[in-house]
Amino acid sequence: MEQRNINIFGSGSSGGGHFDKVKIKGDGSITDDIECLQFKVHGNGSLLGNVKAQAFAAYGTVELHQNIKSEIIKVYGSMDVAGDISGVKISIRGTGDIAGNILGEQLDVKGGISVKGNCEVENLQLDGGFEIDGLLNAEKVNIGMKFGDNRVSEIGGETISIKRRSTFLGMGKGEGTLSTELVEGDHIYLEYTTAKVVRGKSVELGPGCNIELVEYKESLKQHKSTEVKENRLL
Repeated sequence: MEQRNINIFGSGSSGGGHFDKVKIKGDGSITDDIECLQFKVHGNGSLLGNVKAQAFAAYGTVELHQNIKSEIIKVYGSMDVAGDISGVKISIRGTGDIAGNILGEQLDVKGGISVKGNCEVENLQLDGGFEIDGLLNAEKVNIGMKFGDNRVSEIGGETISIKRRSTFLGMGKGEGTLSTELVEGDHIYLEYTTAKVVRGKSVELGPGCNIELVEYKESLKQHKSTEVKENRLL
């Protein structure tokens, strides 16, 4: 049986259901749960139910009042999610405000994200700013801070790199800082980070860090501008 499509041009709304392609160009809303192969928003989209798709792309502003699950999620603009967001490849170019959790394999952010829950992915690449109330857990964490007082409850992973990144057009370093309770991994590099505990096999602390306790198994390197109250070989 051939699947139906939804096309909203200008201003309008539609109910939920199972569809092949859903496209909003202008200002549109979906009033119930929806499942489809492709979902595209060009403009403003308001999605009142759960969204399940193979590919989801938003160019503009999209508000999701429940959860979204899609293999590929691309956002160019802003996304507000009242629930969880989960996908294989999640890409945000702009801002994302997530009231629940982020779950996936790859999360690539250029801009800023706010997460009330946990962020659990295999690979995190973030250039910009972030606030995560819960845990950040990933095999590989690569963060370039460009602005703001970034914060996260705890960070866990295998390879963790947190640096200041150049601002727009490479005009000098950003001014971002990070505060967290715990950073734990195998290989850790930190800059401009305030933490109670940093624990790893090899730990390198670049400029601007303030750490209460460092526990390491193999090696510890420390920049002259960084302060460590106590270090301990495990």
